[in-house]
Amino acid sequence: MPHRLAIALGLLLAFRAPLHAGPPVASYVFPAGAQRGQTVKVRVGGLFLHNACNWELLGPGVSASKQLKRAPTLWFEGPLLPLPDSQRQEDYPQDMEGEVTVRADATPGLRRARLWTSEGASSGLGFMVGELPEIVENEVDGPPRAVDVKLPVTINGRIFPRENVDAWAVALRKGQTISAEVHAARLGSPLDSRLEVRGPDGRLLAENDDRFGTDSLLHFTAPADGKYQVRIHDTDRRGGPNYVYRLTLTAGPYVERAFPLGARRGTKGRFHLSGPGTPREPVEVALPATAGAHLQRFPIGADRSNAVLLDLDDLPEHLNAEPKGPAEASLVTAPAMLNGRIATPGDGDCWKFGARRGEVLVLDLRARSLGSPLLGVLEVSDAAGKVVARAEAAGTQLDPTLTFTAPAEGTYCVAVRDRFRTRGGPAFAYRLRLAPPAPGFRLHFAQDALTLPRLADQPKNAKAKKPAPRGQVRLRVTAQREGGFNGAIRLTIEGLPKGVEVAPLILAPGQAAVDLTFTAAPDAPIRAVRVTIRGTALVAGREVAQTATLPAAPGVAATDSALLAVALVAPFKVVGSYDLRLAPRGSRFRKKYKIDRGGFTGPLEVRLADRQARHLQGVTGPVLTVPAGASELEYPVDLPPWMETGRTSRACIMLVGTIKEGGVEHVVSATSTEQKDQMIAVVETGRLGLEAGATSLSAKPGASVRLAVTVRRSKGLVGPVKVELVQSGHVRGLRAEPIVVPADRSEGSLTLRFGPGPLGPFNAPLIVRATLVEASGPVVAEVKVEVVADE
Repeated sequence: MPHRLAIALGLLLAFRAPLHAGPPVASYVFPAGAQRGQTVKVRVGGLFLHNACNWELLGPGVSASKQLKRAPTLWFEGPLLPLPDSQRQEDYPQDMEGEVTVRADATPGLRRARLWTSEGASSGLGFMVGELPEIVENEVDGPPRAVDVKLPVTINGRIFPRENVDAWAVALRKGQTISAEVHAARLGSPLDSRLEVRGPDGRLLAENDDRFGTDSLLHFTAPADGKYQVRIHDTDRRGGPNYVYRLTLTAGPYVERAFPLGARRGTKGRFHLSGPGTPREPVEVALPATAGAHLQRFPIGADRSNAVLLDLDDLPEHLNAEPKGPAEASLVTAPAMLNGRIATPGDGDCWKFGARRGEVLVLDLRARSLGSPLLGVLEVSDAAGKVVARAEAAGTQLDPTLTFTAPAEGTYCVAVRDRFRTRGGPAFAYRLRLAPPAPGFRLHFAQDALTLPRLADQPKNAKAKKPAPRGQVRLRVTAQREGGFNGAIRLTIEGLPKGVEVAPLILAPGQAAVDLTFTAAPDAPIRAVRVTIRGTALVAGREVAQTATLPAAPGVAATDSALLAVALVAPFKVVGSYDLRLAPRGSRFRKKYKIDRGGFTGPLEVRLADRQARHLQGVTGPVLTVPAGASELEYPVDLPPWMETGRTSRACIMLVGTIKEGGVEHVVSATSTEQKDQMIAVVETGRLGLEAGATSLSAKPGASVRLAVTVRRSKGLVGPVKVELVQSGHVRGLRAEPIVVPADRSEGSLTLRFGPGPLGPFNAPLIVRATLVEASGPVVAEVKVEVVADE
């Protein structure tokens, strides 16, 4: 036992190194989509991507630049975070630039993206192929300004910074109906959207919170001619660079639901449609020959509707348009697909079927998985009305499946109802598949991007004969067994790189899941490869092979490979000591560190970390270089002059170095958010003050305005003060030359000159900044001044 414990502790210590590493994190793609036939420039945000990273966009009809390169990162600080929100952990993704081309014949829908560096791989990005004209928000800081748009349009925007509200203005005629649909959560965005429509007078006329999960949808009919605003914000007033959305505004027909929820593949299906602009009579469409989930757009007059999710199958279709009890239920013969809906609260449908003693039938309900709100419950009763089997969804399951074995020959009734008797309505539709079991299996893996750290080679202990530690990562593979199949499934992995092994490679009889453990030898090459997992089994006397996939969402192609990145772990790390000091706001704060180089001798870049222990509260820091061989550094951060006194600032730094191996350069990083490595400053009153002679100014084309300013130096603060206007990039027609208030004076005036027009927009106050530079660094103060444009 002691020997085993020693080995376990040794492995634990060996695996501590990756805690200081920076595996990449994919945060967002913006814009999060493009119209077919277009090429767009995108900003991909993420953590630990450094100056360049590789990425790929999966699925047909799209292509992307193979590499993303660092671009200036757009950042809006937003309103001051109250306690305790300012104490939460915060990520600061950096912008990378790339390009995406969408073919004109690309199928509309979502594509997955993943990226990788020498430190690992990441996924979770979504990019949408659309059909309508698209625009991209011109992001500016400050309160919302309504931007005019023309219908139909898909708007690509972000709720950034926190508490941001985006406003889009549309001119409508009396009686005209528009539909507004948000794609955010369905793209992987954290945005919990809320939509509002406001009239020309600013009154709230319509609103919606959740329709597709947390994504919003609303329909609005204009009561009069005029310009209306469609506003979008986060329900919890959060926001950030990753709060991306796509807002589609249309005035044509919009299908909210279709009944039935599917039809037989390769046939013509007739569907009753509901929603603005939809016809009363059923619409007939030709359906593709492929089975499974299908996104259907319906022809309505000269228009095509939005995409509606349908289920296509092979079985004979039966339709029950109204709820029926056992007495009225007709007899169906398995196999069959049964279509119905719980039209009013408390109702239920009954379907009769015959079965022999011992006969096995699978009853598979499809409702929530097709967008229906039905919380389905299945109950099978015998001829005497006794319930002999029951099922409802559990855990993450959307709809229930019931495997029924007939206890005796006879006629049975399967009842479909909602879990709650107070729920029901035209939208509560379902499809119930009634069929004998078909033996077989399907395989799924849990994630499609894996980071496998390659641990540093260490000399073997000659006495203990212990091998060098191996990095590892686990991937869960689940088996969906069907039709009573319960046999063993043998797994094979295709595409494994040199130096990587995986085990175990079998799912035992009856086993539902297995955690595959990938291990990397100390000399495994640093690279990313696509690996494919295949399973084979003996099913009903014949060998069946299946390829494991990442489960597909509607409109998203299944991913049949995982990206496995053998990752280099940074040998170096920062070493700090706990140090808490008072620091005036508007000043420079410094901390000294040591560097544990771990054998690395090259130069290191030092910057504020992409991942922080707390929200930075506007703290900024430079990019420094530590020379080759140096093992100490001092890092400075600037505390903004508007920080609240009494707050505690905790900033974390990141080391970045380049390691050359086999002729290839690998960029790696080390970050620590441990308390001893944080730059901890308790903020106190600033040493420099600034006052403006006016809190509000009038902007007139071609005019000049003199703004009196007064600076106040605290005791011991001596020197000239530079006063300047902090120009915002989106404000037009304004300039102001900086002034210097001499060391022996405290007053001056700043001249603001307005151009001939157009001016502004002045949607946020102007910032006037005062700076006094002393030996320890700059001392800063700021004041805000409102500007009102003279119209």
